[in-house]
Amino acid sequence: MKNPTTTLPLRRTLTVLTTQAFLLVQAAMPALADDMADNRFLDMDLTQLMEVTITSVSKKPQTLADTAAAVFVITQEDIRRSGVTSIPEALAMAPGLQVARIGASKWSIASRGFSGYTSNKLLVLIDGRSVYTPAYNGTFWDMQNTLLEDIDRIEVIRGPGATIWGANAVNGVINVITKKAKDTQGTLLRAGAGNQEKLMGAARYGTKIGDSAFARLYVTGNDRGSNELAGSDTDSYDGWQTFQTGFRADGTVGSRNEWSLQGDLFKNDGDQITFPYWLSSSATPIAKYGDYTAGGGNLIGNWQHTFSNSDKLSFKTYYDSNNRREAYYDITMGTLDFDLQYETTLGSRNSLTMGTGYRRVDGEFQDTSQVHIPDQTNDLYSAFFQDEIKLISDSLWLTLGAKYERNDFTGDEWQPSARFLWKPAVDHSFWTAVARAVRTPSMVENGGALTMAMAPTRFPGVFFPVKLYGNPNYDVETLLAYEAGYRWQARRNLSFDLAGYYNDYSDIYGIVLNTNPQQPGLMFSNAQEGYGYGLEFAANWQAKSWLNLAFTYAYQRFELENKDDVLGTSVFQNQSTTKSNPRHQASIRSSVDFAQNWQFNTWLRYVDEIAGRNSVNLGSPLPVDSYFNLDANLIWKPRKDLEIMLAGQNLFNSSQLEYVAELLTPPTEIERSVYMKVTWNF
Repeated sequence: MKNPTTTLPLRRTLTVLTTQAFLLVQAAMPALADDMADNRFLDMDLTQLMEVTITSVSKKPQTLADTAAAVFVITQEDIRRSGVTSIPEALAMAPGLQVARIGASKWSIASRGFSGYTSNKLLVLIDGRSVYTPAYNGTFWDMQNTLLEDIDRIEVIRGPGATIWGANAVNGVINVITKKAKDTQGTLLRAGAGNQEKLMGAARYGTKIGDSAFARLYVTGNDRGSNELAGSDTDSYDGWQTFQTGFRADGTVGSRNEWSLQGDLFKNDGDQITFPYWLSSSATPIAKYGDYTAGGGNLIGNWQHTFSNSDKLSFKTYYDSNNRREAYYDITMGTLDFDLQYETTLGSRNSLTMGTGYRRVDGEFQDTSQVHIPDQTNDLYSAFFQDEIKLISDSLWLTLGAKYERNDFTGDEWQPSARFLWKPAVDHSFWTAVARAVRTPSMVENGGALTMAMAPTRFPGVFFPVKLYGNPNYDVETLLAYEAGYRWQARRNLSFDLAGYYNDYSDIYGIVLNTNPQQPGLMFSNAQEGYGYGLEFAANWQAKSWLNLAFTYAYQRFELENKDDVLGTSVFQNQSTTKSNPRHQASIRSSVDFAQNWQFNTWLRYVDEIAGRNSVNLGSPLPVDSYFNLDANLIWKPRKDLEIMLAGQNLFNSSQLEYVAELLTPPTEIERSVYMKVTWNF
């Protein structure tokens, strides 16, 4: 069903957003007292917000103002006030990220292009544990259900982070960082229900263990309703149920040693229409109704020792095991990871961070009629260094670094970077960077086989499968990125953050005709090259102690073309990949504390038109019109330890098509959601 707001031309977008901000300010009564709600982020001025500590850029603490990268921090307070019910929804607050909901349990999330359910150039971490699956090089977002109240912050890096995090951190890094156990003491209970969020529940208990250690246990679960198939009132059969439990313990040994141990167990179930699904007896695909399950667990250990000269030695290890079973595939993945890091200073000008690591990934796959992937075990060895050089004291820094990795697919890979940071005054920061990053082949791209169609033969009723085969010679995809940015603390209550980039891509994923006569059909190939460029902007204005406004805008241009030396024809990639990314995105969030214990929050987003495709319509992408999306919530705190929220999501549209997935599911419209939840801390 068509959204009437999608006919608005782009020039009205900024008008609507500006009007929203103006009305919010005008509606706020000047007589409101400045000492309304007790909120540590609204109470602090924005100078302090720029001093928020982040760790994902250099694997060591540094302030946002002193970071030579395009970084956006989503705080716990942002998450609470936004009313989101999952991590993917929260990521839409960051400029430069395209967050589009495919269905109740599926998202397309990408940074600076290459969107898709199988988006593969964005590395995702939770407390430093990679949740990026090497089976297809992407993230199963429905398997990431950390208790939202336990998240301290989400650090979003737009642009390459490969010098620190290695391969696949091509267009960005997302690191979800949870709170220490010391900061989650006592009991939390949460319950909620609504038309789409049918049931939400969570419980957490934190306590002190011994003289110098703390621990917490949690459990959380959601039951989400299904949506509608695009262009009809038909149930999309995509309901989703989640359950997750886990623990975290932190402590110290003496004054120089810190440790932590944490783990999670999860089990998800969902309904699903698999489309297109190919039968051996027909050239026409069917929609297969069924379900999917996913489950697994992880265990992470960290230890850090601080030497007498303030040098630090850190060791981290984790094991992650999960299984996912759908009509298309049955995947079991096991990952064992070790990471050793050392931080030191050389004289008064050099701050050196170096480390080494090892990762083993075991993949077991049950063949289906749609997908074949051979069982395999892959090893990854790595080492990195990064040197922050103080060229002019408190004014100019140069950061040089490189990551070396050896993988079983393409062998040795180097990923260097250089970054400048210049602070001509305490309130101004200019930075620029150049970096190389690579994406290594996935297991399916290297040796798998996917059924793409059933073709008729000369014998009536007999068909043979047209398959997309993996390529054992598939090489790394390469990015050479040029970035620059500017941060300005204009006033104590007003800040701006601007970043621009130009990305040069080579050997990018494409699909060509397979020249192997033993495997007629299609083949993965490094068939494309191209470029992308864009601009990302964020502003935060604390107009009053009771009113905060946050504005973001992103523009991107993205072009790919077939390489001159490619044999065969790239079937659909350059057209569909470039059209699936919105040219313009903008949002404005407002937070109003209009009484001692009342808060009102709104979030208006605009997303430009895109086009999507699946394997049924390879050559003719389906249009997805531009749209506005409004979320709003009202929070009442009758007591300091009790919070009641009434929230609405997608309020402008009864249902909205946001994306067309390239695999698995038919186009689905996301329905309007209204829910209420109660949170009790004691």
